[in-house]
Amino acid sequence: MIRLLSMGTDGVAEGRARSRQKRVGEALRQETRIRLLDAAAEEFAARGYAGTTVARIAAAAGVSVQTLYLAWGSKRELLRGCMEHALAGGAASPEDAADRFEGMAPRERLAALAALVAEIAGRAATGWGLYRDAAAVDPEIAADWDELQSLRHRLFARILADVPEGDLAEGLTRSAAVDSAWAIASPESYDLLGRRLDYDLERFRDWMERTLVAALLVPGEA
Repeated sequence: MIRLLSMGTDGVAEGRARSRQKRVGEALRQETRIRLLDAAAEEFAARGYAGTTVARIAAAAGVSVQTLYLAWGSKRELLRGCMEHALAGGAASPEDAADRFEGMAPRERLAALAALVAEIAGRAATGWGLYRDAAAVDPEIAADWDELQSLRHRLFARILADVPEGDLAEGLTRSAAVDSAWAIASPESYDLLGRRLDYDLERFRDWMERTLVAALLVPGEA
């Protein structure tokens, strides 16, 4: 009986030890993924997608190339990880980002949308440029870029879903309003104004807000 109790106690202890080892292992793997993500972001920004190699990323993160492949799978997945990290900001998902607009009046909603896009542009502008450049030479990245653009369109549809039809500009359907907002508040707009004409984020946000209000709402709509 004493031996059986001892064996049972030993089994519990072993189970706890394995559980601790598992938690430590998961924490180390997550730390490695983050180190690789940070290293990749720096390498991509400095060298572009085509000029960055997995060997350079691994060396910058202080790990082996094999570890990089185990953690992320490929350079393409690291690029997507960098982009998703930049886009997410404080929101865990697009749904969380859309939730912040609940209860807002139409003009207030567009001002908040302009502020959100400008905030994201501050984090993701480099990633947008990298994706556009890489999409020209990598069909899988081109597909990722299309998916991210579609995700942005769906997010805008959610944000504008409960704007009353009567508050939209004359002759503008809700579907056309979503398309217009998607085009105005876009990475392409930031590339033209922010990167080519040197608009700072505040000026870009103000331009977006004015343009969205003029394009989407009836004059004088609060």
